[in-house]
This record gives sequence, C-alpha cells and structure tokens, in this order.
Amino acid sequence: MEVFIARQPIFTKNRKLFGYELLFRLGLENSFPDIDGDIATSNLLSSIFFPFEFNEILGSKMGLVNFTKKLILQKVPLFLPKEQFIIEVLEDIEPEEDLLSALSQFKDRGYTIALDDFVYHSKFDPMIELSRIIKFDLRATPLNSLSEIITKIKSKYTVKFLAEKVETYDEFNVAKKMGFSLFQGYFFSKPEVLSTKGVSPNQITKLKLINEIGQKELNLKKIETFIKNDAPVSFKLLKYANSAYFNRRIPIDTIKDAIAYVGEDELKKFINIVVVSDLGVKKPNELVRASIIRARMCEKFSSIFKTKFSIDELFTLGLFSFMDALMDCKMENILEHVAFSDKMKTALLGNDREFSRMLDIIIGFEKGNWDNNIFKALSGSPIEKKIPELYFDSVRMANAFYTDG
Repeated sequence: MEVFIARQPIFTKNRKLFGYELLFRLGLENSFPDIDGDIATSNLLSSIFFPFEFNEILGSKMGLVNFTKKLILQKVPLFLPKEQFIIEVLEDIEPEEDLLSALSQFKDRGYTIALDDFVYHSKFDPMIELSRIIKFDLRATPLNSLSEIITKIKSKYTVKFLAEKVETYDEFNVAKKMGFSLFQGYFFSKPEVLSTKGVSPNQITKLKLINEIGQKELNLKKIETFIKNDAPVSFKLLKYANSAYFNRRIPIDTIKDAIAYVGEDELKKFINIVVVSDLGVKKPNELVRASIIRARMCEKFSSIFKTKFSIDELFTLGLFSFMDALMDCKMENILEHVAFSDKMKTALLGNDREFSRMLDIIIGFEKGNWDNNIFKALSGSPIEKKIPELYFDSVRMANAFYTDG
C-alpha cells in the first residue's frame, strides 16, 4: 500500500515553527481512506497512516490532521497520541448532537480540536466552545471581511486564530494585527522584498565558498581549515556525521575524521547547506529545511528521469530554488556572484523545461496537490511508487540538520 503524506508548515507570529498539517492519500487514485470502526485498532491505524516514526515527520512539533464526520464518529482520532496531534474538523461537518458528543469526549481526554476552513454562523457556537483553534482560509474568506467575526468570537471564546493560505508578507502582517497568532501558507517561500536590492559583501563571501566547492578538485586541507576556524560550522559537521542519517554506531570526534567519513560528495552537500542556512539566518528554519528536502528530491530524481544535469547539479538546483526568498533578492542578482554554468542559471531562472517539470512535481507533492494533471499522468507508474519513499528520505536528511524550528 503506497501512502502519500505531505506536510505543510504552520508558523507562530514570530515566524517560529508551530507544527505541520499532514495531508494523506493511499496512492494517487484514492482520497482520504475510509476506515471501518471494527478494524481501527491502534496497531492497524499506525500501519495504514504512519509507516514511519512520528518524529521522522513531526520532530517535536504538533501535527494537524483532517478528519471526516464518519472518522470522528468512529472515534478514530483517539488512536493518535494527544500530545502530538491536533484534530481538525472539516468545514462541511454540521454541529449535530452525535458529532458534538464525540468532540466533547475528545476534549475531555485532553485532545486539541481545530475547526478547518471555518465560515462563521451562530449554529457553530457549540463547536467553537469545544475548540482551541479556528482556521480561516484567506482565499475563501478575505481578511477585510474577518475583522468583525474575529472580534465577536474573541469576546465569547478563548481560541487561537490560524490564517491559512497566506501567500504574501503583507497578508501575514495584516492578519497578525487582526489577532491571528498562527499562519499557514507559502509566504515564507517568496522574497519578502521584491526589489533590486543588491547582494551584501557578507553574502558575496558565502557565495564564493559555493564556488570553491564547485571546483573539480577539492582542496580538502583548505576546507578543513575553514571549518575548524568556524565553530558553528564545526559543530554542524560533527552533528551531521554522527546523525541518524548515517546510522553510525561509533561517534566521530574530529573535523578531519568527519570529512574523511562523509566523503567528498556528502561534504559538498554539507557545505552547500551550511552556506544556504547562513544566508537564511533571518528566515524561518523551515525555509532551509524545505530547501534541503527539495535538493535531496532533485538529486534522487536523477534515478527516475533522463536529464542533462548531473546528480550534484540537481542537488544544487533544488537547494538554490529558494535562494531568492532566503536572501530577499532577485535570482538574477544572486547568480551574478555564482560561477554556475549557463544551463544551471537557465534552470534557476525558470527557463529549463526539464528542471521545471521536476520542480513542479516536488512543489505539487509539498502542497498535497495530487489532483493536478502532472500527478494524474504519473498515476500507476513506477515513479508514483517511488515519490513517497524519496520524500521521506529527503525529510530525514533535512532533520539531520534541523531538529527544531
């Protein structure tokens, strides 16, 4: 059984990671699975929904999961740990007596309840009273129509408001002023300031390091000296070499040994990622995490698609696909300071059909847009079966660098 799971980050008003909404499918042909109550035991639920450790996909953060009315009435959410999961009630569920009784039971047992894609009506007051989080879809309910509703709900209930599908920083800032404290959307993956802002001298220095590891022959002694002279980078390399990603039993204690153990290919990835994370130091860690996931998936796609790009090039392309957002600078300006080949620059500027197709698949998977044409075309193919596996391998790699947000 192929389990498709995508995670969408949710941020606090300080742009710290709060948790992830998890989106599920059993293969591309199926919608959210229909589970009979007689077979919904904790072990079976775990094997159907979660063929992995919770910490692999959530870390220490909360997971928000949508439940249909039928699944709620079957008490399926009770098989998930209340400390790590939030029950999302879908927007088409009516506040009927049996539904309210089930939600009341969840609340009494310590579960957090969220109302998804909420559209206010007084009939929903009993559901609001049982909830801790209310989500508003900003594409369906624009911000300018929410002020009065939010004020009314806040006057009667103690709840948090979550703005969903936040696409711009302007929307983020307006929603924050209105009283929203949680935010979900892709505003973080776009440049905060679209301008001709130049690349700073400090950023240029870091981009030069990218050029250094792009050489055919690496000067490992020079790279070792650089790492030793930078305590945070040294720490990150040792942490990486000793992480679960490598599954090594005997710890590595020196920079020299770490470089030798991970090898040149992994060292290139490591330095690329460290530089990207340093360039994005003022950005949410989730943006760097997402860059690593994209990089790893692009790299792995070399075994699926015929491509003119090498494995290293695909990794770098995926990693750099967020660079304009990390640096709040146009991609054209960034590429002026990086000695990439013309084909790499063409791809990063969005003008290469081959790479754009890969990126469309990855972005579609990130967002859980499994109904779009590109996924329909993949349905039933060997590629379809590999994508979930590649995604979780990529998440594990990202977790080796970032364990919290």
